Amino acid sequence: ITGWRRILVVTNEFHIHRSKAIFDWIFHVPLSSDTESSSTTTPYELYYLSCNNVGLANDALESRKSHEARGETNVRTKLAKEYTTLKGVWEFLTEKHDFYAANRLVRRGMGEDEAGSDNNLLKLSYGKSTSTDGGGEAKKMIEYKGGKIVLSLDVLFVVAFLVAIFGICFALRNKKYRNDSKMNPFSNQVSSSHPKLV
Repeated sequence: ITGWRRILVVTNEFHIHRSKAIFDWIFHVPLSSDTESSSTTTPYELYYLSCNNVGLANDALESRKSHEARGETNVRTKLAKEYTTLKGVWEFLTEKHDFYAANRLVRRGMGEDEAGSDNNLLKLSYGKSTSTDGGGEAKKMIEYKGGKIVLSLDVLFVVAFLVAIFGICFALRNKKYRNDSKMNPFSNQVSSSHPKLV
């Protein structure tokens, strides 16, 4: 990622183990399943730092810890074993992920899909309404008001997250091609290990 090789991930204590599982998975995924062109070693050194869980009620904190533990287990035992290339990770995020897949985002935005509605305490700990916004009507993520499309902060967060993931995948893919070409970034000449192009 932009030439950085040592990365420090900082997040809350309740989220650190799941974050570690995700970052270890993504940053160790080979570019392809071709064993000759992909290396199982990573050029990245990943470090993790957790912050204290401040400002959460004990019941909300326990709900988050439970949710994160299930997510960590899912990453380690299922996702990391099933999606073993960047292409596979990309397809999972854009087509199958319960929260980030576009079809699920649209259904939730239309109020048709309440993923995770079984844990109201968890939703409340993140400042969400449990199932309605008080008037008995489901809270919408995407609305059309006064001739304008209005997006909730949830949608904007998802878009920002996907842009970050796509950027990581793109940077890793481009790194492979830069390493394969052995080009000197300060000149247009190919290094001496390759024949010169005419």
